[in-house]
Amino acid sequence: METIVFKAPNGTKARLKQLGNISEVLRQQTELLLRRTSPDSALAKCRDLAGAVRLGKNASTTKDYLKGYGQKKHR
Repeated sequence: METIVFKAPNGTKARLKQLGNISEVLRQQTELLLRRTSPDSALAKCRDLAGAVRLGKNASTTKDYLKGYGQKKHR
């Protein structure tokens, strides 16, 4: 097991003691944090798709992009 040392604001140690064993609380919360940001996350899985679609430099305000927006389609 590794030892990690960090500085925390005054009062943090007392607040952690109220939750139980400080070391155990920190280990559990660190593990939860690492699981949430794991390489298997949805963001990590689709990171290579960022920028895959090109809509032009200003697609949200280009008149051609907005042409027909909000109009009913006739059948």
